[in-house]
Amino acid sequence: MKAIDTHCHISHTLKRGLKLNVLLQHAAENNVLAIIDSPVFLDSYNQSIRIHKNNPKKNFVTLGASPANYHEVNINKIILNIREFAEKKEIVGIGEVGLDYYWVKNKAIRNQQHTIFKQFIELANELDLPLIIHSREAEKDSIQDLSIAETPVIMHSFAGDVETALECVDRGYFISIPTSVTSRKKHRRLAEIVPLEYLITETDSPYLSPFPDKKRNEPAYVIYAVKEIAKIKEVPEEEVAEITTKNAITIFDLKLS
Repeated sequence: MKAIDTHCHISHTLKRGLKLNVLLQHAAENNVLAIIDSPVFLDSYNQSIRIHKNNPKKNFVTLGASPANYHEVNINKIILNIREFAEKKEIVGIGEVGLDYYWVKNKAIRNQQHTIFKQFIELANELDLPLIIHSREAEKDSIQDLSIAETPVIMHSFAGDVETALECVDRGYFISIPTSVTSRKKHRRLAEIVPLEYLITETDSPYLSPFPDKKRNEPAYVIYAVKEIAKIKEVPEEEVAEITTKNAITIFDLKLS
């Protein structure tokens, strides 16, 4: 059975004690066809690009910024870097970007998030790259801002309500189910109600581990998201693997061979 980890944070995973060669070996042993690394801080961009260049058919990169930190970073410099890497065809998407109301309560900073989020959406439109959306406790406002998006949209580790999820599907957006679907009720409910044709899988490693006794997640564990979706939907694991893998390859235009 195969799988693709459409969203992880390799630099954060390495900082938690997992060596890169071991991370890649574990992924290969579990038939993870591709890993999409999504750094959210400028000082991690070059490391992710280097890993991609060393493994161009297995490791891919999207570049973004954490919405909770928009007000603390140089957004213009981030956008400039993203554009430069995109022009060299070294990234496959923009994100994660979006809105975060969980960590940010200040109204003025939330308003600033909207302005910056729209800049990223316009950048994706310009570069013709998919958008990976962080929408923590801001799902409805995020999809409102996304009305100007012209490229594929992925709702990363989505945890909104069923109504909002189905609105995303109506718009043609994809819902990314993380490995924590093994235990989190919201993700389980979404895995149940969202059609398989609109699902992809991710780890968000080193976060959202599928195991209660292992806090550090890693790309190899994405296979457990596939297994759990199959169990919830009562369909064969191979069917879930086939469709979610195909979705990821199509969305990100992954060149695996």
